[in-house]
Amino acid sequence: MDIIFSANNNEEIKILPVVPNDTPISQTQNNEQFQTINSGTLNLIGDMGLRGLSIQSFFPIHNYRWIKKGSNADAWSYVEFFKKWRGKRVPLRIVVITSTGKEILNMPCTIDEFEYYEKRNGDIGYSLTINEYTFVNTGV
Repeated sequence: MDIIFSANNNEEIKILPVVPNDTPISQTQNNEQFQTINSGTLNLIGDMGLRGLSIQSFFPIHNYRWIKKGSNADAWSYVEFFKKWRGKRVPLRIVVITSTGKEILNMPCTIDEFEYYEKRNGDIGYSLTINEYTFVNTGV
């Protein structure tokens, strides 16, 4: 699987060098339950909520032979990428592609939480919490 982030219409692109085996994509549905006098509890089907996912892995500082093609071993450049675009308040785009080349996710997103730390060997461990971003049409 490949996970690719891009910012500002591909002005800057980052391919995650190490992708965790399991990266579930979640999506809630905004259903509503209420009590009635005669029928008990009813569940009204609502609109789909925003998609989201969490990623926990590391950015390598060493050029391991198994890092993803197109990525690099400059761990701090990944940290700076996420810090930079979050600071500019610009939504990113995440694209997730399976090992067979099938695109399973392509969505604008926000990085709601970004934690990172330096490991003993110099690699940077991190976790990202990502949620779908909806562009608002102002009609102007």
